[in-house]
Amino acid sequence: MNFGKQFAENTEAYIKNGIIMETFPDFYIEKIRPMKGLEAEKEISMSINDIQVKGFIDAWDVENNRVIDFKTSGKPWTMDTLKDSLQMKVYALAMFVNGESIPESQINWLGTKRTKEGLSFTGESHEIRHTFEMDDLLKSIVLIEQTCKEISQHYKSFLTT
Repeated sequence: MNFGKQFAENTEAYIKNGIIMETFPDFYIEKIRPMKGLEAEKEISMSINDIQVKGFIDAWDVENNRVIDFKTSGKPWTMDTLKDSLQMKVYALAMFVNGESIPESQINWLGTKRTKEGLSFTGESHEIRHTFEMDDLLKSIVLIEQTCKEISQHYKSFLTT
């Protein structure tokens, strides 16, 4: 099974049911314990000027109004990476549209490295939290609209050639 998909399934199993799978990284167990019982794989859906946007948030902490996403990579996520993440802006926008205030966005990063056997965890991890401003969310709407328009134009061009 794909390394990232395995981690996602392990994380979801713990958050939903408190089950720690054999392949779950030992170094991360204590950090994930407070997340047991949160809503895992929270489906989001919204319409932006007739553009349907759908996705799944890794974990939704309704009590603290927080969107949590897990990332595994060789390069650590930073505050700038989070602030530039269209994915996290869209998640925040969707939860804001369906709630009362802009939620806090949290990235839980776990370091990975390549080995002869494939990918493995390094044992490094950290959390980053940020609350987007309304201007950030509005700019993400414009970017989504522009991107969809460009894709549509390229697709129409492709069909006529």
